[in-house]
Amino acid sequence: MDLFLAGAAGFLSAIIMTLIEYPFWRAWGIQGVSEWQVNWVMVSALSKKWKTMKNPLISWTIASHISHGVVAGIAFRLLLPFVIPFLRMANASLLLDGTIFGIALWFLFTFLLRRVYEKSGQVQITDRGLLIGLLSDASFGFFLGLFVTIF
Repeated sequence: MDLFLAGAAGFLSAIIMTLIEYPFWRAWGIQGVSEWQVNWVMVSALSKKWKTMKNPLISWTIASHISHGVVAGIAFRLLLPFVIPFLRMANASLLLDGTIFGIALWFLFTFLLRRVYEKSGQVQITDRGLLIGLLSDASFGFFLGLFVTIF
């Protein structure tokens, strides 16, 4: 049951993250949100007819985005027992821990793999999109920490 609640926390956090990203997508298109570009590259790998960034299916992109939030919520919960002893010494909160976790996800899966996604998806991830991605991943982590605390 604990992992179910962690997945629910990840789901809710991803919904909030998506709502935060939505205005940037409306303003700048998919280039305004690096995570949506990354998710579209992953989704488009599933089908030959989706191999272009010209007309990404936003519904599939968001569904992929939210499913990753569920997985990240479960991963966060599974990592807590290994991190908690260090956190008590640092006197940190789950809100801070979640925010750091969100930033780490952005760094590992968006920033470091940027060129891989650009090459395989024939897309350019802009610095603006990366910044919005960093801010939205930090918010994802903050809300993940909040929901884990509540649940």
